[in-house]
Amino acid sequence: MPRVAQALLLAGYCLLTAATSIAPTAAAEVDRISLPPGLVGPMLNNVSSTEATLWMFAPDTQDVVVKYRVVGDAPEQGEELKPKGNPAEHNAIKARLIHLKPGTEYEFEVIVAGKGNLAWNGKFRTPPEAGKGSKTKLAVTSCMDYGDNPIQPSWFLMLAEKPDLHLMIGDNVYANTTDREKLWNMHLDQRRVVEFAAVMRNVPTFAMWDDHDYGPNNSDGTLPGKERSLVSFKELFANPGAGTPETPGAFYRFAWGDVDVFMLDGRYHRSPDDAPNDDKKRMLGDAQMKWLAAGLKASKAKFKVIASGSTLTASRDDGWRIYDYDRKRLYESIMQQKIPGVVYLSGDIHRCQLDARPPSETGGYPLYEITSSGIANSRTDGYATLEFDTTVSDPTIRVKITHGDATVPLDRTLKLSELQIP
Repeated sequence: MPRVAQALLLAGYCLLTAATSIAPTAAAEVDRISLPPGLVGPMLNNVSSTEATLWMFAPDTQDVVVKYRVVGDAPEQGEELKPKGNPAEHNAIKARLIHLKPGTEYEFEVIVAGKGNLAWNGKFRTPPEAGKGSKTKLAVTSCMDYGDNPIQPSWFLMLAEKPDLHLMIGDNVYANTTDREKLWNMHLDQRRVVEFAAVMRNVPTFAMWDDHDYGPNNSDGTLPGKERSLVSFKELFANPGAGTPETPGAFYRFAWGDVDVFMLDGRYHRSPDDAPNDDKKRMLGDAQMKWLAAGLKASKAKFKVIASGSTLTASRDDGWRIYDYDRKRLYESIMQQKIPGVVYLSGDIHRCQLDARPPSETGGYPLYEITSSGIANSRTDGYATLEFDTTVSDPTIRVKITHGDATVPLDRTLKLSELQIP
């Protein structure tokens, strides 16, 4: 392991052990914490102001107990669940934590076959009520290749920043298949990565796929077996939704305080990249585009985040750049409806950057694009964070990019007043 990565890993390890009371081990003896056998996860999904879901997989037993309570409360004041794996979902366990309160910190512990482990425990804070002014830190990641990068120190850097929530926006594994078993095995391998597991049990996570965890490189809506990929994705994540009753796919939306997030599926209904670049070529499909436009119009949140694996213009071969008709429709759904406060998140290109599509292109205000790609599959192992502050008179987003060597090449604040139709 390179010295810089090892130093960062040890620093993150020390932060983690301090937070979880795990006894520290000398760096000369081990570089990493070993996860105990018996459980993959837990992973915090679908956290709202009133409930949360813990995703877990216990291959050898279904004897799982989850205990949770408000941080600071006595154990007897908490609640206890005995969730079971769902045979229809490959025996994935999705334990619902209910009766939660907005803006409150909770802790949980998981017990498998009568035994607990600190590596199965976690803490998280529920979001404030929808629409309520607040300060929120959002972490964004994509592109993690366990095969080439089984040690992933940047997750510890991200965890040390204490984000409130986390978006995974594609290439979360490099399975390159629609085979259910291979998809499951690849995701389980990634979730056994020590650094990643620490984030998953302490930071509420919402996921979307891109090509490599949907199918092969640059795959689209013509992919045979895409239905198997969708079934596997819904088994492997407890997202707030997946498509609509009329339109299959992985897309969904959710609210976090005064921020609405729209997770776009840029694969299931996508036209081939090499199709003629005309008004018949689609990135999202008509139904999903209408769903997005209606959602943006209905949103009362100060900020609206649109997230998709595909970049607006940075990729010449596999992004919105070669889908001119749909890219124009995306801009129109924002600008013609006079939707304020929209930013766009992307991944895919194995680098992190901040870009802005100018008003001359969008037909309104600058559309800022934050690309966060390659936390465990790039030269820099970087990620992005967005800190929203909707408590001030002119709400702000502080955009920061962090590389795996702990350098910060970009730190910029955007104001809501900049994201308005003139």
